[in-house]
Amino acid sequence: MNRSFYALLVSQTATNLGFALYTMAVVLHLYNETGSTALSAAVTLISVISRMISNILLPSISDRFQPVNLLKFSQISQIVLIAGLMILFLQQMKDFMLMAIFLVLALISFFNGFFSPIKMSMVKAVVPKKQRVKANSLLSSVDQTFLFAGWTFGGILLAFLGKQSTLIITIILLVISILSLFLIKKSESPAVNSNFRMLSSLTAGWKLLFQDKGLRVLILMDLIEAWAGTIWIGAVTLTYVEDALGKGESWWGYINGGYYLGTIAGGILIYRLSYLLQGRLIIFMLIGSSAFGILTLGYGFISNPFLALLFVILMGPAYQLRDLAQTTMYQNSADETMLTKILAAKSVLNELIFVFSILGIGVLTDLIGVRLIYILSGILLIISSIFGFIQLKLQGKGNALEAEG
Repeated sequence: MNRSFYALLVSQTATNLGFALYTMAVVLHLYNETGSTALSAAVTLISVISRMISNILLPSISDRFQPVNLLKFSQISQIVLIAGLMILFLQQMKDFMLMAIFLVLALISFFNGFFSPIKMSMVKAVVPKKQRVKANSLLSSVDQTFLFAGWTFGGILLAFLGKQSTLIITIILLVISILSLFLIKKSESPAVNSNFRMLSSLTAGWKLLFQDKGLRVLILMDLIEAWAGTIWIGAVTLTYVEDALGKGESWWGYINGGYYLGTIAGGILIYRLSYLLQGRLIIFMLIGSSAFGILTLGYGFISNPFLALLFVILMGPAYQLRDLAQTTMYQNSADETMLTKILAAKSVLNELIFVFSILGIGVLTDLIGVRLIYILSGILLIISSIFGFIQLKLQGKGNALEAEG
């Protein structure tokens, strides 16, 4: 791996850790000032919707600017907006001020939405072909480690330093992210499109995503897995811990921590064994997908909290195996410029499924019970992996995605 990759790794880690701390500070401020759980929860909804809009527009924007410059602009914009948010936090909370805060939150999430699709396309540009699985696993494991630390110790940081100091730390992390971007050098930069057409730019990624047989299968699997993934939101996991395991909030924390620990361990394991995945991306993705489905299905039947914790930890490596193989296959599907468009379209669909799922999963849990939610999700994940095996392996639709491009 080269200096440009490690610079991108530092930039991603600083950005995501900063965003986690910023989110906690905003939620705490809104809850303290309004006492409303609904308004505090609206932060997540606004963030998701803003990132959706960001990814819808990203293809047309990415055609006009170099990826690194677009990321720099995105980070600088977030710094300015967070500085503005700090000023708003000092004002008395009124209806107009609340609207202003939510507008700033929406803009911050809009610019933050640029990062992930551009970052993944840049990995393709700065990392040699045979090291992509290794690079993706390192990005994932380091990111998960710092996010785990951020969400775990962010509350302590807020308690000791306060909201304003925590936002200053976020700004410092974004500055580190920007400085890291200046260290990225690529042998070939994609040419900026001089014959810019907005409609063709906006739709290019969507067309390829659904016209390419292999990508079409991948995105269908992705959407099924995204829907099933909403069982891991806080409200559902807490209900499971209390109703199925008969435990309280402490075990809720253990279950969440165990999942993070498993994903970190899984990322490290795949980093060490990445050579085994070369040329075998489809089969390893399907193994990971099947294992995750089977473990989720089994999790729905468990009443012993220690066994449940073991299952959750084991889900981490299975999830990482599926996700990292899938990410590498997307990277193999197109050049850097088109890849940004494909990943932006994919992000829009995932966010859309997430919004609808999160609105319905609570009602469904109340209707059929939390155990059945996990059992049905496990069955759905297993069906997804069987579908992938038939389409990608038996019918050979994924052969082009397995080739290193």
